[in-house]
Amino acid sequence: MKQNIIGILVFTLILTSCSNKVVADFEIMNNTEFNIDSLKIEPNISDVGKYISLKEGEKAEYKSDMTTISKTDGAYQITFLVNGINKTQVFGYYTNGYPLEKITKIKIEKDTVLIDQVFDKY
Repeated sequence: MKQNIIGILVFTLILTSCSNKVVADFEIMNNTEFNIDSLKIEPNISDVGKYISLKEGEKAEYKSDMTTISKTDGAYQITFLVNGINKTQVFGYYTNGYPLEKITKIKIEKDTVLIDQVFDKY
């Protein structure tokens, strides 16, 4: 009987561990004088993602689903359209398909993109 209970527990743990989502959290602030359109943040090896828009002065939360990417190391990439110009910037680092940071705060300024990665304190 004890072996059956242990077997059921192991099986349950395996099933629940397979459904865990890996998500990188971002907070984005539009500090430009323009609306931002088609903004997407992704691991730079992924072709899938969701697009958002930000009005001038607007702040938004963004979650990048990393569940299906390879368990490799890489960087994030932000792409967006502002005032008719496509912008792209590679930043940060993830390892084995998992984010290292708790949240990344991004401020899009008129002439630059400021990145502040917040890590858990141990």
